[in-house]
Amino acid sequence: MSSASSAALAQRMQSAIQAVSPGTQVGIDVADISSGAVLVGQNLDQQFYTASVVKLLIALDALNQQGWQPDSDTAAQLRTMLSASDDNIADDLWDDNGGDAIVSRMIDLIGLPGTQPPDDPEQWGETLTTARDVVTIYRYLTTSVPEPSRSLVIGALRATSEIAADGTDQYFGIPDGLTDDNWAVKQGWMALDASTTLDTTGLVGPPSTQQLPYVVVVLTSQPAGIDWTTGGSALTAGIGVLRGTIDQPGL
Repeated sequence: MSSASSAALAQRMQSAIQAVSPGTQVGIDVADISSGAVLVGQNLDQQFYTASVVKLLIALDALNQQGWQPDSDTAAQLRTMLSASDDNIADDLWDDNGGDAIVSRMIDLIGLPGTQPPDDPEQWGETLTTARDVVTIYRYLTTSVPEPSRSLVIGALRATSEIAADGTDQYFGIPDGLTDDNWAVKQGWMALDASTTLDTTGLVGPPSTQQLPYVVVVLTSQPAGIDWTTGGSALTAGIGVLRGTIDQPGL
């Protein structure tokens, strides 16, 4: 893909999101998982709230603390936390493993220059990150995390349920935008007084194979008070622009 085509695709994705949710700020990074090469990018280094996407770091930290060989209870906890985006499990792990020190440890371990712990250490969802750093997290997961931890996390992301533990439909963005593709996703959503966070992130591959050669990250800061259905539909519209690109071998 030429740089001009990449830029045009990024602009189309952003425009599709903003047509549904005007005033939304957007960060996009679509990358080759093996090389890290950016295929589509927009505002790669702008910071956004992670919301539940930080559960990837919570999970990786817990696994690292057990030498990447988790006991059965921890494995079961992490599967549920990731697939159902269970906040109660995230709260417990956050409190048990040092709170915002989790984020600091993962910044150092993985190398995440655009990520920072939340200002309020009680609020893990207010961790800040960038689209580029989220791609780095997925690349670390697929290239550096040893088994069985790697398969545990990717398997949980493949098994993401349509309805999250809190009752939210978490199939916005990648799942609804690339319905025929293979994917393993971690979504994020959070309402604050000044803004609404909706993030869709994950590994994606064409339907003809079980391989997941691309990582797709779209982070958004949407207007405060926007309803979840509209905000999620905006992300689905943006991701839909990618149909016919990453769902074909050899983007």
